[in-house]
Amino acid sequence: MDFDPLPQQRLAIEAPLGPVLVVAGPGAGKTFCLIARINHLINTRGLAPERICAVTFTNRAAEEIAVRLKHTLGDRAEGVTRGTIHALCLALLREHAEAAGLRKGFGVADEQYQKVILGRLHVPLEQRGSLLNRFSRHRAQDYRLTDDDARLYREYAVWLAHRNMLDFDDLVVKAEELVRTHGDIADAIAARWDYLLVDEFQDVNAVQYDLLKRLAAPHGNFFAVGDDEQSIFTWTGADPYVLVRFSRDYEIDRPIVLDKNCRCSRQIFETARRVLAQNPQLFEKQLSAEQESPFEVAAFAFRDEEEETAWLIDDMLADRAASGLGWGDYAVLYRKHKVGEYLEGRLVRAGIPCRLARGRSLVEDDVIKYVIAALGIVRDPGDPVALEAFARCVLSPHFLQEVEAAIGSSGDFLASVRTLARRRPAQDPDTKKLWRLVFQVENLRALTRSHRALVPLVDEILSQSVGPYRNALEERHDELTDPAAIPEAVRLAERLAAAIAAEQEIVIAPQGGLEIALRGMLIVAGLRHVPTSTTSRTSPTSITSALTLFKALQLLHAEELDTALERYVTFDLETTDKDAEVCEVVEVGAVRVVGGKIVDRFHSLVQPYRPITPGATKVHGYTDGDVRNARPFAEVWPEFRAFIGDDVLIAHNGQHFDIPVLRRLAAGREGVDTLVFYDTLPLVRSLSRDSAKLEDLALRFGIDAGRAHHALDDAVTLARVYRELERLRAVRARKAVLVNLLDYLGLALALEPEREQGAGSPKGVPDGPGEREILFKVAKFYTLGRYSDALAFYEMERERSGGNSGPSVDEVIRRLGGRALMTRLRAEPDPAQRYPAAVARLRALIDEPSPAEPASPPDPLSTTWRGGTLRESIDRLLDRVALSTSEGIEVAPDRVNLLTLHSTKGLEFSRVYIVGVEDYQIPGLREAKENRQAEIQEARRLLYVGMTRTRERLVLTRVERRFGMEAGGSSFLEEMGLQADAVGAE
Repeated sequence: MDFDPLPQQRLAIEAPLGPVLVVAGPGAGKTFCLIARINHLINTRGLAPERICAVTFTNRAAEEIAVRLKHTLGDRAEGVTRGTIHALCLALLREHAEAAGLRKGFGVADEQYQKVILGRLHVPLEQRGSLLNRFSRHRAQDYRLTDDDARLYREYAVWLAHRNMLDFDDLVVKAEELVRTHGDIADAIAARWDYLLVDEFQDVNAVQYDLLKRLAAPHGNFFAVGDDEQSIFTWTGADPYVLVRFSRDYEIDRPIVLDKNCRCSRQIFETARRVLAQNPQLFEKQLSAEQESPFEVAAFAFRDEEEETAWLIDDMLADRAASGLGWGDYAVLYRKHKVGEYLEGRLVRAGIPCRLARGRSLVEDDVIKYVIAALGIVRDPGDPVALEAFARCVLSPHFLQEVEAAIGSSGDFLASVRTLARRRPAQDPDTKKLWRLVFQVENLRALTRSHRALVPLVDEILSQSVGPYRNALEERHDELTDPAAIPEAVRLAERLAAAIAAEQEIVIAPQGGLEIALRGMLIVAGLRHVPTSTTSRTSPTSITSALTLFKALQLLHAEELDTALERYVTFDLETTDKDAEVCEVVEVGAVRVVGGKIVDRFHSLVQPYRPITPGATKVHGYTDGDVRNARPFAEVWPEFRAFIGDDVLIAHNGQHFDIPVLRRLAAGREGVDTLVFYDTLPLVRSLSRDSAKLEDLALRFGIDAGRAHHALDDAVTLARVYRELERLRAVRARKAVLVNLLDYLGLALALEPEREQGAGSPKGVPDGPGEREILFKVAKFYTLGRYSDALAFYEMERERSGGNSGPSVDEVIRRLGGRALMTRLRAEPDPAQRYPAAVARLRALIDEPSPAEPASPPDPLSTTWRGGTLRESIDRLLDRVALSTSEGIEVAPDRVNLLTLHSTKGLEFSRVYIVGVEDYQIPGLREAKENRQAEIQEARRLLYVGMTRTRERLVLTRVERRFGMEAGGSSFLEEMGLQADAVGAE
């Protein structure tokens, strides 16, 4: 729906070229004007979309701009460069790393990485966030650090530099320094665009302003939109006076003021304006709102937070009963997280669904967090911060503290974990977790040798269990059929592949509603040309079985999951005894495998410095006499290292013994630090519950094990066993891929008449009825679960076809298990249900390299370029995840939203309760007692932002004592002329 601009909005949209400053009050249509301005520049002024750059401060804002531009400009919208200020800076530094004084391949340190560094510098956990804020102000505003903080900042900066990492502030500082000191580069960058637009300009700090001003220098076409009265991020260096600086620098006498609030009622807006009356007014403006509401702004006072919350719950329940609003129309705002956490517990107990909304950072998702931590090790195997971040995903917090205490000052995280594991009881569950961490880290270091693309690399990382998050198909892979063994699925996959290659439509004939679910499966699997049968002239593709389609799609997607190592060396050691910390080697055996075939062998006896124990002789048969004339390890090592070359060293259960023994004996010798190990034990355990001993594996695979416990024979056996393990892993990958289709598969199976009647399986599917039942029992929980849109898709498509295609949604729900089951599944989040959605979210971030792409992007901010090496693909993914910390807040449409005042920008609700409007909360204890005017002025702006999120009814509360402490007065309520009605006082 298109809107006609208001007079002031039209002034902003149609302003002449050159610098433009728009001061936009809350709810005044700021984003509408920004989009309309871009449309005006393209459609009326004739600017090419590629010559326009729009900078925002959150990914959500950038995405909103993209969606709206797509609506108005169609495909031309792709040409407009858009992104956050940090994404812009990162792209420029990647392109000009050397000129910026950076090493190529630098990484971006997100907040978690920063806090781990501060932990290494012995900064207490509760102080790390505020210290990082002071570091930011130091770089953006020349804020003076104390001597202790300055020392920590120097050590923090050295740590980042040593690991070749930049934090968010570095991105901006380095980019600004680049354009300030390299005029030729600055000119080349600025020449890419003829018009620069910046949203939320009040959040720009001095360094960012200098950078943006330089980019606009050649043409002077600089459109800045913001609101000095909504500047609430001082700790980032933001200053509302940046708008005044802009107007002075560009000689703007009067900014364009968007003066009509289209969100709030008149009563709310007039009250909110009064809270700002005590602040200095930077620009002359008369703002107003014209909508009337039956509700006046109300304020209530309570003795403590318990009375306050009890009243709030009663009022919320009564208001909802009277208004009929959904819970998503309610928000409770506050200054400090502690208040929100208290409210959450009380609302949940009262049966009110609520969501404690925090930043929508990708790494808050445990599955994505695990993958990103693992990729940090793959990217830089020697980074101790990456190792610790990964350990936090694998070990519980209390156990991680024990590990950190054991590390002490040694600094070698993995070595300390291995030492701790040896000292603990072998059968203790925590000991097994430690060994699992060692195995995972060592194997991660080898993954770049077996993968050339990011998708299969991520899939292998995901094949390891992620806490409560599991791939349900992988867990039951031994009960499922290999898609490659189903002739009908193979033929269908071939037909689908041909249609995809020719960009042909894939049409499914009506089948009593089943066709809707099958179309959904194709769409979710990423196929583009899937029209409804009523809108296409293409002949239908014969697909009559959901199971066959699912298996065919698995085959198509498994083609990119080739994980086999092209070449490697398997090895084995025999030793003087079983003590890994003191034993000596008596035999080394190894074989090189290339393309699945053994092409070379290495064998040598070794003379140890200590006698062979009788127990060891009983195992491998060697005595001291057998090795008396052999060479010592020091002489054998160079030959063995030369044999290994650059290949991965593979051992079976080697992390417990062979690998640490080899590292200890070769310590300090040339080539030992560059060895890359892979242990097959985790792979074996993930593939089968049977015995994981090498000789048992050989027997199971029909492999002649030769002389067991002789190094060369064991190395040959391992090479042959590993080849079989790789084959089984490929089979499992085919069975387990596309877990994100399970909800649509469940829908399709529920719609198949065969399932209801207990009929046989589709032709060519082995053990069909059994497999169909297994998959239906697994999939139905995803179909009914809270993370699926399958039922909504079915309902929408069924209605579009006239409501006669297939059974009703209620009937489908009954077949899936009933509405009671669906209500229970959707009531609370289940990690198992979350897994497919998390994987889909992660996959959406990955753009696989295309061989047709150039080696480097034509535009550093390109969103479509897919070229580059595996390392560059990893860097791109890590960059995106790091930048997602500015994603903003994701509100819940069906729950009361509990939000800090700082996180409410861009949001609006029908009903808003602002809790804690008391001096020691807003502005704060020290600020109030010491009368810190700058902080008090910002607190007024913060309260103003919160109040103007409200459309109809606003309630402010205060208490006398909060969490047992005096709460102070209510200066801001007094400034607004609001008298708080006492509730609960005797």
